[in-house]
Amino acid sequence: MEPLRSSDPARIADHRLLGRLGAGGMGVVYLARSSGGALVALKVLLAEYAEEPGFKDRFRREVEVARRVDSPSVVPLVDADPDAESPWLATAFVPGPSLAEAVTAYGPLSERGLRLLGVRLAEALGEVHRAGLVHRDLKPGNVLIAHDGPRLIDFGIARAPEDRTLTATGVVVGTPGYLSPEQAEGRVGDGIGPASDVFSLGCVLAFAATGRAPFGSGAVDALLFRAVHDPADLDGIPAWLQDVLARCLDKDPARRPDAAELVRELSADGTAREAGASGATPRGDAGSAVAPRDEEATPQDMQAAPQHEGASDAVPQGQESPEAAAQDDEAEGWLPEAVTRLIAERSAAALALPDIEHTLAPSDTPVGSAPANSDARGPAEDDTHETSGTATTQDTGPVGRRRFLLLAGGTLALAAAGGGVWWAASRDDGSDDDNRSAAASSRRPVHTIALHGDLSGAHRETGRAQERGLRLAVAEFNARSEAPFTVKVKVADDAGDPAAAAKVAARLADDPAVLAVIGPTTDETGQAALGKYDAALVPVVGVSPGTALSYLGFRSFLQARLPDAVLPIYSSAYLRGTARSRKIGIVVDRPAGSYGTTLASALSNTLNSIPYPSVPKVVSSMRRDFGSTVDSVLSAGADSVFFAGLPDRGALIAGTLRERAFKGARMSGPALLDERFLTQAGEGAEGWVMVAPVIDATRKPEARKFAAAYREHFKEAPPRYAAEAYDVASMLLKALAGLPSKSRTRQGLLKAVQGGTYEGITKKFAFKNGMMVIDGTGGYLWRVEQGAFVYDGPAPLTA
Repeated sequence: MEPLRSSDPARIADHRLLGRLGAGGMGVVYLARSSGGALVALKVLLAEYAEEPGFKDRFRREVEVARRVDSPSVVPLVDADPDAESPWLATAFVPGPSLAEAVTAYGPLSERGLRLLGVRLAEALGEVHRAGLVHRDLKPGNVLIAHDGPRLIDFGIARAPEDRTLTATGVVVGTPGYLSPEQAEGRVGDGIGPASDVFSLGCVLAFAATGRAPFGSGAVDALLFRAVHDPADLDGIPAWLQDVLARCLDKDPARRPDAAELVRELSADGTAREAGASGATPRGDAGSAVAPRDEEATPQDMQAAPQHEGASDAVPQGQESPEAAAQDDEAEGWLPEAVTRLIAERSAAALALPDIEHTLAPSDTPVGSAPANSDARGPAEDDTHETSGTATTQDTGPVGRRRFLLLAGGTLALAAAGGGVWWAASRDDGSDDDNRSAAASSRRPVHTIALHGDLSGAHRETGRAQERGLRLAVAEFNARSEAPFTVKVKVADDAGDPAAAAKVAARLADDPAVLAVIGPTTDETGQAALGKYDAALVPVVGVSPGTALSYLGFRSFLQARLPDAVLPIYSSAYLRGTARSRKIGIVVDRPAGSYGTTLASALSNTLNSIPYPSVPKVVSSMRRDFGSTVDSVLSAGADSVFFAGLPDRGALIAGTLRERAFKGARMSGPALLDERFLTQAGEGAEGWVMVAPVIDATRKPEARKFAAAYREHFKEAPPRYAAEAYDVASMLLKALAGLPSKSRTRQGLLKAVQGGTYEGITKKFAFKNGMMVIDGTGGYLWRVEQGAFVYDGPAPLTA
């Protein structure tokens, strides 16, 4: 995606533009977000085409017909305005690669992949044809790849007035190399019918099977001639597919099979699914969805008014058909593993895009991965106790091969304030010279890394864990005899209060010795503090905030965890795959503010893009009884429940589900990974699963040495976010040590971290536009077992 240009509008109708997906001779395609929060591909046509006589009338008719196309393998039309000065249309956004990109990069599809591709595209064409449309431009670039099957785009909506145009970018009359003979000859009107699309489908399948077009490549005139006069090149086509493609590519349209015949012939068992042979695979009866009560609404109702009525069909909320329910099972394994990973990465990146402005929570709204305690008092004075470690042990080996000895005392001990920590780095041969090392340390320049956190408020456990992680990383660094400088730790407590956080940030930013800050702990304090840090260009790395603070425009902020908007892609995969859920209930709790709506919207968008059945309900902040909500969700057929809310009310719905003897999967986000949920929910918490961006350092092999050191020195297992803070501190120190002495400034450090990568014990760190580069890692499963949280390792990316 390219950034918007100065000439691009900020909005088109109710859609906020986020970037450019592409441009052609007829207009521009933008990535946009609708008023309801959904991502769409929005195509804007040049005004000059709208001025052509009869164009708007034809465009309007095609839009009306397109709204009736109902197939899970067709990207649905969401909205359109053919009467605008520059007519536009919006379709659901699919983040996967095109078939052209996937095959070019990773090779032809397997037999299973070819069969599924052919069946799904034939079913989609059948629906397009029944709606009175001819696609006219079926090619690998107009087939998007999702994990559960292909998606057909650009079906005969945006077309130029002159149907004989063959080479203009984006024109739906066809692309040379995939054109039927009748298109290549320039026929118009009734001369171009459904059989033309079947010919193009044969070309697409030949490309998917061999990696090349059946009429070759080269000059346009040569391609057109071959389509009309030359036989298709079917060398390398699997034997089982050759006869089917030969008939699809017959020069006579009358001898080509229709879409229903292709579905039957390409099905693995030789028979079509009933819906596929006679019509579209049903999405479900939207009319059967339970109507929301006054105090309950769908996430879309909560965020904005409905879009055009046709858009509602894209949200499967009613009774699902067996075909729709089995769609994921049928598609399993149809793509090379590399393509599956690519789709997962792009899906995660799409979900991390900024939300619409009005969803940004005000400072007094509960947001983030844990709730702020409304009774939390402001801090007294900032905790600014400092530590300067003195190296007493040499380490002449490479940094990557160093090992650490955990000592209760002795000549190799390193004192670190704030908990009686003893941490030492040992060279491989065991030799050391304490006096020489201490003298060298005393001559080093000193730099300060600060911890800005909640150390006495509602999130003090998280803040203290991050402080201890920072101290261990600093102690390790200072213990190296070759360390180019000594590091001090400065700790400041905001007690979780946004007003206090702003004051803490101002004081730390005014301290020239502070080169970087780890924190703050929560979303609210982060939003209050980042402006102060940004004004002084202090590098700030957030370990625990979940809101996409990096999208607020701060130059010096780096978000070192997956934002909340990305986590539901893991939840979706778990519920559909591991839990084998067939319909997912999504309960959105209003008191959770933007945290709840972020999780619910992201999960709904993920499920709707598949599509996959869901039952969304929103609970009013005035209600503490979840009984009617749970009954409504379960009566609508949900066999799993995802709760988008905070621990105290999470305990309420957990208790209600236990009363109903509900045995299905119960899932939530990182906020429920909180001892308050366990305490208040009691036995109702048993079996709940959470997706969170944090590890258990005692269960991850790469963190074993860190966990042992933490346990040795603090007499307890490392809590959540200690290892993450240790990693972030180590990353900052490595980047700072790699700079020339004159470049060890705030700006120099920020540039080094933004442009580099760091392989930590929790994950790999790399940043782009202030956010971690999403590589498919960073989401982890936790479950409640016997009254405790148990780490289950990396969360699945695919069902």
